[in-house]
Amino acid sequence: MSKIEEIDQRVKAYLYDIGYHRWSRVHATVNRTWTMTSNIVESLNAVTKDARELPIVELLEYMRTLLERWTKEKLLKAKGTFTYLGFKFNNELDDNRTLSHKLRMRVSTDYIHTVLDGVRRYIVCLENKRCSCGQFQLDELPCPHALAALRHRSESFEQYFSPYYTRDNLLRTYEIPKNPLPDENKWNVSQHITEEVVNPSSGGKRQPGRPQKQRYKTYDEVNSKKYKVSCGNCGVEGHNKRSCKNAPKKK
Repeated sequence: MSKIEEIDQRVKAYLYDIGYHRWSRVHATVNRTWTMTSNIVESLNAVTKDARELPIVELLEYMRTLLERWTKEKLLKAKGTFTYLGFKFNNELDDNRTLSHKLRMRVSTDYIHTVLDGVRRYIVCLENKRCSCGQFQLDELPCPHALAALRHRSESFEQYFSPYYTRDNLLRTYEIPKNPLPDENKWNVSQHITEEVVNPSSGGKRQPGRPQKQRYKTYDEVNSKKYKVSCGNCGVEGHNKRSCKNAPKKK
């Protein structure tokens, strides 16, 4: 929040006003993912920008083939993973493991440990998969403090993370097929659909041809007309009512 305040104080005030549960994973009432962003929406808009001009059937086929290609790429990437966890989660675990080597331990019970990180103290409960730092239960991946406790017990980490992070589940995710669409003459369309009549909208008569896309004016075009005044009598730019030849004569 200090970094946000350095950029713009209004953003900090806005985040406080809307409530912690809307932007903080710790205060959320549901278990949110690691990434909270709208980038995927912007990516889809960019990819489908030209396809949105197609008729509805061609648009749906374009979206189907797009998902088919993306699924194949992700499946090949998952098959090329040779670690127990997925690539992203395995890297996160390696970083946590590196940080855990500088921590000191005090054992309370078999499952409860006190982890000392400099002057700070953290309580780890392996039985409930929780740490007082909050990262263990939030990420569903052992934090540095939990890994220090596991190393002290000489115990493996396999049972202490979400099963969704494993390579096997990644493979199952992208093994769901995107069924190909047969040729149009092979479609089995119900009779009540083929007999249905779709009437045009009552929004007025449309001009023939493809509608022209709106072209935004350039900076020079906008400024060239910015300070020109049109005559109130004839509408011609460059003079006013007093100098207009078409102005009504005074009696």
